[in-house]
Amino acid sequence: MMSYIILGFLCVIPSICLSILTDGETQNGTLRDESVDTETDVFRQLLNQETLIRMSLVKNVHSLMKDMIEMKESMSASNKRLHDAEKEISSLKNEVQLLKTENQKFKEQAVKFQDEFRTTDSMFNEIEGNFTKVSQSQTQYERHVNDKIEDFEKNTSTILNDIKIEVRYLSVTLLDLNKHTMELNMSIPELIESRITDFTANVNRSVDNLNNTINSIKADVEQSQKSQLKLSAAVSSLEVFRMNMSLLNNCVSKTSVSFTVGLTSSSSSWNGNILVFPHVVTNNGNGYNPSTGKFTAPTDGTYVFFVTVNTYGSNYIYLDIVLNGLQKVRTMSHNSANYMTGTNMAVLQLYTGNSVWVSRSSGQSYYTDSVPITTFSGFLL
Repeated sequence: MMSYIILGFLCVIPSICLSILTDGETQNGTLRDESVDTETDVFRQLLNQETLIRMSLVKNVHSLMKDMIEMKESMSASNKRLHDAEKEISSLKNEVQLLKTENQKFKEQAVKFQDEFRTTDSMFNEIEGNFTKVSQSQTQYERHVNDKIEDFEKNTSTILNDIKIEVRYLSVTLLDLNKHTMELNMSIPELIESRITDFTANVNRSVDNLNNTINSIKADVEQSQKSQLKLSAAVSSLEVFRMNMSLLNNCVSKTSVSFTVGLTSSSSSWNGNILVFPHVVTNNGNGYNPSTGKFTAPTDGTYVFFVTVNTYGSNYIYLDIVLNGLQKVRTMSHNSANYMTGTNMAVLQLYTGNSVWVSRSSGQSYYTDSVPITTFSGFLL
């Protein structure tokens, strides 16, 4: 705009000068031309300076535009970061609320676990009381058996003394009989034979009675041994149960997957493959299937499994804890005595869907009661 004003001014001045020249004298024409040339040079310099100033201004404007664009981009990035920060703050608030809710739930679960621990502790005290009663019963039974053995020894001594007395009487009778026979000069052999036959029959009857008494005492002793073995098996089962309870008490605050199953009827001829435990005592998490006898892991983790088996009579049986068809550990109930007990434990790493069961390796039969003796248990660490 300034350049246009200057050009207009230049155009006006020469016209004025020409107007003056036409009215004045001619000797001033040369001076005016020189003045016009000088002014033209000045205006050219001014135009050049104005052009330089304009280029500098354009350059500064471009620089300012570039700075404005960068500032806009920076503002956009700042707004985006601010928006992300607001989202993150909102997410953190939600997480804090969730943590408060979970903390409340954990507090409630802690109270529940404390109640369960008190219940378990009372059950453990009751089991210890029962164990003491069983020990006292075993002591009383041993005393009873010892009393029977002493009575048997006394009766046996009495019977032997009676037999000795009868033998002495027999000897005296035989001597008398020999004397009488010699006196009669062998005149009555039939009478002697009859007496000998009667005495032999009496002796045989006494021996039979003695054998019957001995057999009866042997049967009582065998029955007492069986009862003692049953008591030993019960004590072993109680020990295993106490160990299980201790482990369960240690893990009660960590796990919600556990089971204990057993058998309530005995079998002297069972020789199948998978031992199915239909009686369910505990099945937290519903991992055990009482129809198939298999436990299926509902979640990944480390599991502990127990198996206890009591063989029937003089039989033997070997059982395995099996993971997905692979034998892991084995329990043995030998036939070195009647009603032997075998136990074993396995710690296995399971993944969701893995199956664990008890399988027969060899042998046959198992013994149990209405309160299970042969059992299978497991829980998640």
